Amino acid sequence: MESLPREILFDILSRLPTTSLHNAKLVCCSWRNLVQDPVLVDMHFTRQPENNPCLILHSDYPIRNQLYAVHFYAHNENVGMVRKICVPEIFPEFDVIGSCNGWLCLCDSLSKSTFHVYNPFTGDCIELPKSASNSDKWIAFEFGFHPTTKDYKVVMIGNGTRAGSPYICALPQRSEIKILTLGSPAWRSVGRVPYHLFGSPSQVLVNGRLHWVSWPLTSPHCPGRLIVSFDLADERFREVQKPNSARFHVRNLTVLGGCLSVAAYREDGLFEIWIMKEYGVKESWIKEFSIGTHPPRGLEEDVDCSFNISKFYSKRSFVRVLCRLKNGEILLEYKCRALVSYDPRSGTFRDITVQGMPNWFQAVLHIGNHNLIDTLINI
Repeated sequence: MESLPREILFDILSRLPTTSLHNAKLVCCSWRNLVQDPVLVDMHFTRQPENNPCLILHSDYPIRNQLYAVHFYAHNENVGMVRKICVPEIFPEFDVIGSCNGWLCLCDSLSKSTFHVYNPFTGDCIELPKSASNSDKWIAFEFGFHPTTKDYKVVMIGNGTRAGSPYICALPQRSEIKILTLGSPAWRSVGRVPYHLFGSPSQVLVNGRLHWVSWPLTSPHCPGRLIVSFDLADERFREVQKPNSARFHVRNLTVLGGCLSVAAYREDGLFEIWIMKEYGVKESWIKEFSIGTHPPRGLEEDVDCSFNISKFYSKRSFVRVLCRLKNGEILLEYKCRALVSYDPRSGTFRDITVQGMPNWFQAVLHIGNHNLIDTLINI
């Protein structure tokens, strides 16, 4: 390896998954310096879309507040080993509220006023300015980046109703929004918006806009939900038009192939995946997949299913679409307990079982990087 020209070394190493590149820098001092070279760091991050995304699993049971990394190799059924990530001791309970460009945003789940941005592969971590707000009313948080302004922002969503209230869906209210731009000294209030927003279990960031599902305030029992976007550049809310389908009921939002996608559940137990091929164009919605039912083996394990065992248990639908793998299969999460790969060509399912996976987890899509914290914001 030492006899190879530097540009060839960079070309080889830049194609590795983030976890493999992290292991490479542990070989010796010269390799460590090589991996931390800014040129290689930029090349590696640029080529990450060529690989399958990494999954960060936030474990809630049997041990709380543990993070694990799982990498899916392209065009291969072998998932690889689950790697435990060292968690910074910053607060006793935390939530992973988003992943963006290799950075995780963590929130103190008790006070909901303290936030950190953390790189799980380099260990870099920085505390953000605190939000002096009542923790009970803030029900959702988002973390995103706008490619034009180059700003990272954290968004807090409050509905004026105590978090966790069983009546929150029956009493829709205008959502209150607060924003923190990374590098700024304090949070800003955007005021209230004419939507009752629901926090998504996954980061839904497309074209520099965050996305939520909303109920219209005019009719709390109306079955038709809205898709609402928030532009991180001009900080304006806009409605995203849904496809014309009488059976279309939005339940989950996700991102597939860089496009805004929704999972529409049907009364017969099946669910459809619709993809907006051209962002903002209603006519570009296409029903890409129709997926049947599947009982994952992971749900057959004998675990305590009380509602108090996991804070993730009551926050998820039965199945959630995570991403599309490079081999064309769709990666699904079932009840925060099992991962399943669905092949749309054959209509078959494959249970993904990897030694070391936790019993309960929140799966977060993550594109790793080896950047240091001073490349994120000026501190």
